[in-house]
Amino acid sequence: MSNKINNYLSLEKKTEQISQLASLAALGSWDSAVMLQPASASSRQKESATLSSLIHEMSISTEIGGLLQAASSEKDSLDEWQKANLKLLQKSYDESVCVSSEMSHEFSIASGESEFAWRKCRAENDFKTLVPYLDRVFKAATAIANAKSRKLSKPAYDVLVDSFDPDRQLSEIKSVYGVLKKELPSLMHKIVEKQSTEKVIGLTKEIDENTQKAIGIKIMEKMGFDFNRGRLDKSTHPFCTGKPFDVRITTRYDENNFLSSLFGVIHETGHALYQQALPEKYTWQEVGGPKGMAFHESQSLIMEMQAGTSVAFNEFLAKLLKDEFGFKGPEYSAENLYKLMTRVHPSFIRVDADEVTYPLHVILRFEIEQEIINGNIKAVDLPEIWNAKMKEYLGIVPDTYANGCLQDIHWPAGWLGYFPSYTNGAIIASMLMKKIKENHDIDSELSQGRFDSLNNYLNKNLREIGSLKSSADLLEQATGFAEIQPMIFIDYLKKKYL
Repeated sequence: MSNKINNYLSLEKKTEQISQLASLAALGSWDSAVMLQPASASSRQKESATLSSLIHEMSISTEIGGLLQAASSEKDSLDEWQKANLKLLQKSYDESVCVSSEMSHEFSIASGESEFAWRKCRAENDFKTLVPYLDRVFKAATAIANAKSRKLSKPAYDVLVDSFDPDRQLSEIKSVYGVLKKELPSLMHKIVEKQSTEKVIGLTKEIDENTQKAIGIKIMEKMGFDFNRGRLDKSTHPFCTGKPFDVRITTRYDENNFLSSLFGVIHETGHALYQQALPEKYTWQEVGGPKGMAFHESQSLIMEMQAGTSVAFNEFLAKLLKDEFGFKGPEYSAENLYKLMTRVHPSFIRVDADEVTYPLHVILRFEIEQEIINGNIKAVDLPEIWNAKMKEYLGIVPDTYANGCLQDIHWPAGWLGYFPSYTNGAIIASMLMKKIKENHDIDSELSQGRFDSLNNYLNKNLREIGSLKSSADLLEQATGFAEIQPMIFIDYLKKKYL
């Protein structure tokens, strides 16, 4: 058999080398966010840009192009996974070859410098200093999107969205978000009105960082995270990165609100469980990777929101906090913790937003991004446009840049097109949980801190499949629907909050 697919196997070998270099690049990014000292930043940016350029040059080499062409004639001898991998490698090559080495290097330098500048600017509420950095990133990202757009004959913003959420089109997202824009504002007001009569006890006791980390680790273990193949650290912005055998997650700590850190941990552990369950046989191949960020966000949000903010999970959490950490008092009762976690109110910060208002934060960014890529918005315009949309969708206006357009890492880091994945992921999470609850008593398990049935279903029907299937086929296998269903999400919110 192998003689018939020699070219394909050679292609796999080259892909493995490129993937291993990309894995080291990701580890460098993790180190930059977690360990790097400020004075070391400029040298790290150069190192990262050089490594990115090498990876890009290898990815678009004539050798790879030749192997792809030769392997395509061996298609009939490939198995299902190999055929899917070849198709994905061809797509990746077709997109990468549109981008010159100079464009790739410029994007890497621009985004690297911008991200480091953002950390300081956000901390100091200094938008003005970040403006030239952002403009450079926007210019570099737009140049790459336009180059791919011309070659692939699809709109530039669609190209960006597809890079994070494969097969997803702008028209579908607009249709889904049209439903959310219609339903969510009135739903938000009804819930706020209902909750205004409820008695809730705020958390006043400071919880030190070490205790918060210990709670987080305990919950991660319950969720099924394998600490032999991963770790938890601290960074400015929580994230997850890595391959199945080395998954790194981070959170940030607020001594006045341990729930913020805990739910950052639960969210990122959802991502990590996806990474740790991917098919190891294809670790270094495209087919062995996750199926885009909408599915990835579904895995974090099914853990954070669907499971984590449930009545059942809070029964377990309250008992754990009391028995193992000595948290006493009515504020740590299951009922009060649940109320604290499910408060709905318009707020400035996306990552701390409740699940009812969260999509409005995403829609705001989604609409601005399109205008950035179309060349209608420059960085200097962001505060005014941002604040106007916050007023329109959430009825509030940020009091600082840090609470407004400076809050996210995505644009400084060059991740334009990512934001839609969050809300698409939230809807997929609600679809998944609806499907899983048809056959499993998830609530009784969560009340005991058990995630067995949840993980088993997700592993079998989503995580272990990697990128073998198209987005529509994977969604259909996991949820029973081939398209994202916003009304399932709306119905879930109504049932939970009203």
